[in-house]
Amino acid sequence: MAEIKLEGMDELLNRLEQLGKKGAQIENNALKKAGEIVKESIESRAPKRTGKLKESIKVSKIKTKEGQKIVEVGPDGDGFYGKFLEFGTTKMAAQPFMGPGFEAVKDEAAEAIKEEIKKGLGL
Repeated sequence: MAEIKLEGMDELLNRLEQLGKKGAQIENNALKKAGEIVKESIESRAPKRTGKLKESIKVSKIKTKEGQKIVEVGPDGDGFYGKFLEFGTTKMAAQPFMGPGFEAVKDEAAEAIKEEIKKGLGL
């Protein structure tokens, strides 16, 4: 999965830590909102073979990986073949839709995280 890095958010993140549980909920809401933006972009680029691939694209629950909260966006088990379309096979050229979908909205998703945190903090 791709990664978004935000700069200049130290003050906001410090306030989140001070807020404890409320801060955790604000973080979770911000990540989910950004995940939905990425999901919509990926869905709009998914090849339209059967429609199952689009339906299989989900935003995961909040996870912690290497001390960082994350959400993952991509096909679930029903869309397992999405990886073959994204990267190609020895018999089929790649038809990327996940990478380009993320790249198209990564700045919008980062801004959504920032705005959702500000809103949650009342700023």
